[in-house]
Amino acid sequence: ILATYDEHRASLERIGAEVERSLSEQLAAAGLQVQFVSWRLKERSSLAHKLARPDKTYPTLWDVTDLVGIRIATYFEDTIEDVARLVESTLPIDLRHSSDKLRFKDSGRFGYRSLHYVCAVPAERAPHPDFRLEIQIRTALQHAWAEVEHDLGYKAQDAVPEPIRRRFNRIASLLEIADQEFVSIRRDLLHYQAAVRAELTQGQSLPLDAMSLDSLTLTDEVQALDQQVAEFLGRRRTAEPFFPSYLVRALALTELNTTDAVRRAVTQHGPQLRSFLRSYFEFAETTLGLSAASLESVPRGYSLLFIAHLVIVRGAERSLSKVARLTRLYAELDYGGDESRAHAIASQELVLVS
Repeated sequence: ILATYDEHRASLERIGAEVERSLSEQLAAAGLQVQFVSWRLKERSSLAHKLARPDKTYPTLWDVTDLVGIRIATYFEDTIEDVARLVESTLPIDLRHSSDKLRFKDSGRFGYRSLHYVCAVPAERAPHPDFRLEIQIRTALQHAWAEVEHDLGYKAQDAVPEPIRRRFNRIASLLEIADQEFVSIRRDLLHYQAAVRAELTQGQSLPLDAMSLDSLTLTDEVQALDQQVAEFLGRRRTAEPFFPSYLVRALALTELNTTDAVRRAVTQHGPQLRSFLRSYFEFAETTLGLSAASLESVPRGYSLLFIAHLVIVRGAERSLSKVARLTRLYAELDYGGDESRAHAIASQELVLVS
């Protein structure tokens, strides 16, 4: 059997790489986001150990169904079903050898949970008519469990003392709860996002966070400002948002803490944006080494960064207060609290841009 393995090793490696690539492409085409798709060929030493087991008999190499193993790890537990349906529609499934280990709910069990498919491949690609490969589908947390458990070397129920077995069970329960919570959190975030968009449409003011900012950047007034930036730079707009956490902090540092405050600033300072861009990028190239020509595109919401600067630079405060606010903006956003450097940049900006 090992000699047959050596003879077919190259073709087995080819099949593993081909199936991994094919599944990755199909998952992407279906819009299914997963943490990874990987494959491995069973090592010769591992195969030899498996063949020597007293409780199993393998008359030929092709009776070993996990010579080639494909692993698919999802971010969320409910994505497993979608991935499983894709696998079932792609490859012939050997139901006799496949197993659904997601259904192990017995509190007395420990061990990783996943779907285990044993699949055939098209005859023209198979090294032998009886060749099968294994596809495991599980979440990232289930994968982490499997890796740790494998490293510890204990899988059988009776392999460890009862006190340690109970600790295994506790960890397994925590991971199961965590998987369920991640699904619940994602669902709640989607509901919150939908609610935020509805409230913005109705003109309500919301605290500024990544979710409310995302909806705000989709409004007509912000889209129009982004278009102005794109036309000035001669670049295309993209749907990719401009670093949400950075932009939320920049707006908050200019005391734009709600969606209403941002909208008022857009109304007040938006008409000045085009003239401001010219002087800002002259300052940026001279002082910061940032050239407008170096920007490949205009991400969604990028214009709000300039609105934050406009609020300070073109505001009614005295110059010294403006420098202090710009100093704080640069120190906290870009210079790791280095107020001396931030103050020098802020002073130059006010001179060149205001």
